[in-house]
Amino acid sequence: MAISIAAPDEFASHYIADGTIAIEGFEVTLGWENGAAAYASAFGDLAYDVSVLPLSNFLIAKDQGHALTGIPVFIDFFFPQIAIRVNKSAGISTPKGLEGKKIGVRGFGFNPAVWVRGGLADVYGFDFTKVAWKLAEPNSMSHVEIPTPPNLSIEKGKFDFVTDLENGSLDAVMWDRGGVDVTENTANLFEDPLAEALKYFKQSDIFPLNSMLIAKTEVLEANPGLGQAIVDASDRAQSLFFNNLADDSLYMGLPVKWLRENGMLPYRNGVANNRSALQAIIRYAHEQGLISKRPEVDELFFPGAA
Repeated sequence: MAISIAAPDEFASHYIADGTIAIEGFEVTLGWENGAAAYASAFGDLAYDVSVLPLSNFLIAKDQGHALTGIPVFIDFFFPQIAIRVNKSAGISTPKGLEGKKIGVRGFGFNPAVWVRGGLADVYGFDFTKVAWKLAEPNSMSHVEIPTPPNLSIEKGKFDFVTDLENGSLDAVMWDRGGVDVTENTANLFEDPLAEALKYFKQSDIFPLNSMLIAKTEVLEANPGLGQAIVDASDRAQSLFFNNLADDSLYMGLPVKWLRENGMLPYRNGVANNRSALQAIIRYAHEQGLISKRPEVDELFFPGAA
């Protein structure tokens, strides 16, 4: 029987989705559906044998006992520092100024929110427990019971983050990728977001990873070599993608030329190449109460993953 693999038609995955790069040695079927539906399936019956999942979702699912195993293919990375917008009337000029404010995020376990809370804590001492969090419904983990620290202020609702930030109902919003455009009433938290992203990168040597590949554990166990074959194919696709990526384009809201000039592209798959980032997101998820324990990085992936 063919192995079903989620292959969204973007970034390096495009070259697998369109058949340019094959997963050698295995019969596979490729597909994709609405991302939120695919992500949600990780907490029940995974929609594909091999799928895409935000890192925080994966850590939470593993912590809750779901039989999933990581494949060290990282679909995209980003710097969430560039996607924090504030209402100008809120009087927020520093990360510490976010404390005591109403902040919108798609979900408390939303991967960009986990990264930005951790990064702001590491660099600026931001205390995420001193925020009134406003969570947009629905999101990819709406149906999942996620542990959070006691006495945390969380409100779920059908927020319109663009409108609510514009009119001041929200003081700030933490978006993914590059976020939305600033307006007359809104501003970036950081006057120079790229400089802040570079500061975090140089201080931590971390690419904040967004999505990765995961598989049903039973499928990997029944198909020896499948995990490595997927990594090998993804490496070839990644090289092709970055070779064809123009300097004047954007990658996850970031200027490609800027990324290259600062030694951030091309980035690589693999456990060893991303160990510091993986250790950071594990620590952040644990510190934020999303997972009950801190697994070792290698425990997340198939045996022998390099």
